[in-house]
Order: sequence, then C-alpha cells, then structure tokens
Amino acid sequence: KRQNERENALFLDIFFIEPDREAEDDALLVDSIRQNGRVFLETVLQFGENASGTEKEFQQRQSLLYDNFGKITRIEGDWTKVNEFRGILPPLQPYARAAYGYGHANFIEDTDKIYRKQPLVVRYSVLEKEIPLEKLTVNEPVNRENFERLAWIDKNNIFHNVPYPLTKNILGKLKKDMEKYAPLKAEDTNNDKKPDKYYYVIRKYRDSFIPAITLSLAVNYFHKKLSDIEVKLGQYIRIPSPEVFNIKTNKWEPFKLVLKRPVTDKSGKIIEKGVYKTLKEIKIPINNRGEMLVNFMGVGSSASPQEHQTFPIRSFYGYASHVPGPNPARWPRTKAVGNKIVMVGPFSKGIAEDEKPTPYGLMYGVEIHANALNTILMNKFLYYVPDWVNLVILLGAVLLTAFLVSRLSTIWSLLLSLLLIVVFFFAVSFIFEISDYIVTLSAPILGVVFSLLAVEAYRIMTEEKDKRRIKNMFGKYVSPKVVDQILDNPPELGGVDKNLTVLFSDIRGFTTLSESMTPQELVNHLNTYLTAMTDLIVLEYSGTLDKYVGDEIMCFWGAPLPQEDHALLACECALKQMDKLRELNSKWPEERRINIGIGINSGIMTVGNMGSSGRMNYTLMGDNVNLGARLEGTNKLYKTNIIMSEFTYGLVKDQVIARELDNIRVKGKNKPVLIYELVDMKDGNV
Repeated sequence: KRQNERENALFLDIFFIEPDREAEDDALLVDSIRQNGRVFLETVLQFGENASGTEKEFQQRQSLLYDNFGKITRIEGDWTKVNEFRGILPPLQPYARAAYGYGHANFIEDTDKIYRKQPLVVRYSVLEKEIPLEKLTVNEPVNRENFERLAWIDKNNIFHNVPYPLTKNILGKLKKDMEKYAPLKAEDTNNDKKPDKYYYVIRKYRDSFIPAITLSLAVNYFHKKLSDIEVKLGQYIRIPSPEVFNIKTNKWEPFKLVLKRPVTDKSGKIIEKGVYKTLKEIKIPINNRGEMLVNFMGVGSSASPQEHQTFPIRSFYGYASHVPGPNPARWPRTKAVGNKIVMVGPFSKGIAEDEKPTPYGLMYGVEIHANALNTILMNKFLYYVPDWVNLVILLGAVLLTAFLVSRLSTIWSLLLSLLLIVVFFFAVSFIFEISDYIVTLSAPILGVVFSLLAVEAYRIMTEEKDKRRIKNMFGKYVSPKVVDQILDNPPELGGVDKNLTVLFSDIRGFTTLSESMTPQELVNHLNTYLTAMTDLIVLEYSGTLDKYVGDEIMCFWGAPLPQEDHALLACECALKQMDKLRELNSKWPEERRINIGIGINSGIMTVGNMGSSGRMNYTLMGDNVNLGARLEGTNKLYKTNIIMSEFTYGLVKDQVIARELDNIRVKGKNKPVLIYELVDMKDGNV
C-alpha cells in the first residue's frame, strides 16, 4: 500500500537462462519484474567458454544488464589477477530488459573446500580474435585502458598472459615457450577436409568486470551506481558518500553506523538515545583477486520459524497460498520489509543444489549471499593481521615451546604443548570476537608440534650420544650391570669430592720374574693374572677399574655410582684376590708364581674426568689416593699382603678380622696413621 515502506530491493536467486515450457508464465513473471522496478537478477559465470554459436546471444543478454545498471569502470591494480571466467550465462533477454540490477552469483572455494570469501569483482573475458604467432609483432595494438590483453594456452589448457608492452625479447621468449609447451592449431585451407596448415595461436581478449550480486545490492542500498565505486585491487572497494533511505521522512540521508542502539520502554518511547557514527565512505577490504572475507553471522538458518534462524526466513508458500488480488485497497500492510533487501531463493534440500560448506557448517547459497551482504551493510569487515604479526607469533610459539620443552620430561612436554595449543586457540578466538582480526591459527600450532618433535628428536639423539660416550668411558672400567645403572642415572662426571675407597695392588719381585721369561711369555703371564684380578674387581665386587701401571692395578669403590658399603666391598675383593692368586699359583711352575701386596684406604677423594680435551680418563686424585698407594708398598716392611688404613678399618671393623700393625707417618698427614693387616672376614664367606 505505502510505497515508502516497501523493500529496498528484491533479489531473485533463480536462474532464468532458458525459457519456461509455458511462454505465458515467462511473460507474466517478466511483467511482474518490470512493475516491481527493484528486482535484481543474477548472472552465472563459468571457467570454460560458451558453446560455439551461443557467445553472441549471451553477450547481448549481458549488454542489456549493463545498459540498465551500469558497469564497474574504475579499477586500479593488476586486474589480470582477478578471477577469470570465459563463459557467461545471463538471464533471457526479456528478463534482462525488465530487471533493475544484476550481479554474478558465483562462489569460489578455498583449497580446503570451504567457502570463506566472496569474489566481489570477477573478470569476464571475451575473445576478440586469434593471431598466428608468426604474424604477431611489437606493433600489435593492445588497449590496456579498455582492459585488452594477449594470452596463449598450453597443452594442459592453462592460460598464460603475454607480458605488456611487447618487445623483441618478449616475442623471442614467447616463441620458445609456445614451441615447447603450446599445442599447434590445425587448419584446412583448401577445403579438402584434411588439415594442411599448423601454427601457434595467440588470443586477444577484452575483459569486463562483473560485480557480485551482493556488491550491486549494497551499492544500490547506499544510493550509488557501479560507476561511482572505486576498486583498488589488493586494498579495498570504496563506496563514496553512502546514503540510506529514511522511510519516516521519505528522504535520503547520510549513512550512520549504529554504535549503540537506543533504549525504549514498553510503549516504544525512547528513554536513552542511541549512538551513531556518520560514515563518509565505506571501504570494503579485498585481496588482489577482488575477494572479500565474509563475516558470517552464525550457523545456517532453518526454514522452520520454531528452529534457529540467523536471518528471518519466510516460506514462499505462505504468500503464494494467499493471493491478495488485483485491488490494492485489499492488500494487507507489508510487515518488516521497509527499506530491507529481500532475497528469494531455494531453501530446501529437495530443490536446492547449492548447499555449500562454510566455517559455520553447510549453508544454502542464498544465505551465504545474505551473510556477505550483511558484512558490507553493517561495515563489519574481517581483516587478516599483517604477515609480520603472524611471523612474530610463529617465532614466539616455536621459541617458547623449545625453551620449555627442553627443560621438562617428555610427558610434561607433551602436556604443556597441548596446553599451549588450547590457550592459543582460545586467544585467537577471543581476538577475532572483539576485533574482527584473523590471526593465522594453523602455522603456530604446527610450529608448536614441530618444535616439540624437534626438541624430543634432538633429546633422543643427544641421549643416545651421551649413552655411547658413557659406555665408551665406563665399559672398560666397570661391569655391564653398573654401566646400565649409570645410563639410567648419569652421575656428575666433572671433578667432585666423594667419600671413596681406593685399592692398589702390585706384584712383588716383578723384575726377577721378567728376567726368567721371554717378552711374549711375560705378556701372556701378566694378562692371565690381570684378567683374573680385574674380573674380581669389576664383575664380582662392582668396583671401578682406574688404570694399569705396568703390573700395578688401581681401582676404587663409591663412584661413579654411590656405594654405601664401598669399604667393605674393597676388603672382600682384596681377600678374594689373594684366594684367586693362590689358585693361579697352584697351576704355575714355582719360578712363575706371583706374590702381591695390596693397600686400601678410605676418605674424601676427587673423582671425575681428567686429562686433555682430546683424551680424558675417569680417575681419582688427592692425598687419600696417595696414602692407598703408599700402604701397598708398606707390605714389604711388615711381610704382609693386605694393609688398610685406620680410616678403612673404622668403616669395616665389625665385619673383618684385622691385626693392628703400627703407626706410620705419611706425607700430607700431620698425625701418624694407624695401619692394619686385613686377615679375613668374620663371617668367613671370603
């Protein structure tokens, strides 16, 4: 009834490419579209060219739409990067004449098959002519201001633009590329139905730019024309001085963005004024292909009013079943469409084939259009943060993960990495909700994962290297069992002071023994003796072999692994050595029998890796070590085999049978040291 309260525009998301079976139905609908005066129809674009013989008809249809609503003419930037289509399917000519506006309805999916963007501007390429490569010269006219360009197609049907302006070097490279990658075109010049001429083809195209239906609807809503907008590829589409129609004053007014809605009481009276911001221009952010990120309002709407609806959805059946008749006086008052944009399209699984995956789930095409349009009308655009911000976040995530993971166990590292991923996910979501900025989520998460894996891999390789080093270091000093314990609990290998017990043993009369044997016999004889003694020290009594000095053996207990009974183990080992020696001597002739002396001392000694950077040994040093060596030599004076100091005796006196020998003075000690001869164990086990 009231024209000022009617819809701003009516968009029919329906294809009118082919005539209906009943011509009368088409005529009635075309007449209704003409009478409405605000109907927008859609053009469908396709990547492939139109079927041969149909190009002229489809181009005429599109020209009618251009005549009605205009074209985009102000484009800056590299327009050859805009999404290209070479086929077009506009509505039939009667529909095109009757429509008020137009726009393309195409969507382009991302690499993961999700629809996040809408191409607000696309490029429709019209083939003007084909030029044989041999006839192409640098003087070929190409009007870039009219969006003309040259291109060629390779064997994989991929298009390649020819650089502009043309030069001899470009033509030379073009010839080489086409000879290598382009197919030859065959031509029958003498009409014998057999190709007799082959050549490479350069195509000359003229491009035009078609707006998305959402952009056309927005431009119309803001009382502008397509020729008014400014497109800067890679930056924005600018709509200058936007205006909106005020249905109360029946006037066009500057567009005001609602920052805070007014508060009303139950009667509708305003009790608190709203806050508005007048926009002098609207800048729609686009990438270099002319695509805008769609700020989806929520999940897909249901056709049922009782279920969730992001946008108000009305069934067409409800209106079609109550035809008001031709008399306007009997028409009901239209509700809730004053200055609104009404979209009509399929919204049922039975008739809609354009249900597409979006970040909020499956949606019908008409609702994706609604979300894209709402993004523009509400000035709620999405922005990617600058690349340097994403790079800083990525580096921060990687370095933080590496720093923390390198200081924690594998389990804690895994838990911490999962926590970082969860925290980052919620942080990115929070930033998106409050600022409409999109932070790249996948790269930092992958950075955390790869950082975790890299640190763990490095840790494994380092631990294996350390294990090999420890095995090489201690394998010749201690038993395999002790090596395994060392690997499980690596000791401090630097110089440290520990309470240890050291044992020195030496052969008596070695010079006389060596004179009675050849060198080879002496070596074999010593090896038999040293092997037996070493097996006792290392394998049976878990001692650490320090070194051989000629026929002397130096070993100790209490390092690298702690041993509370280090003194007792040394005493037991010394007694067992004497038993083993008696066993060996019983097998040797009298002239080859051996007598040994053993010295044992306990106390604080420095133990660790010592030597040059290229060659190091795990050994002992200190006064208490020297005392043990002197006690071994003291056996000669007292005609004994095993002498231990009072310090060792104090640790084992309850387990051993010993005889007090004397007080002796040694270098490095202010007081005399009481020494004992070790006779046996009290339990008699040794």
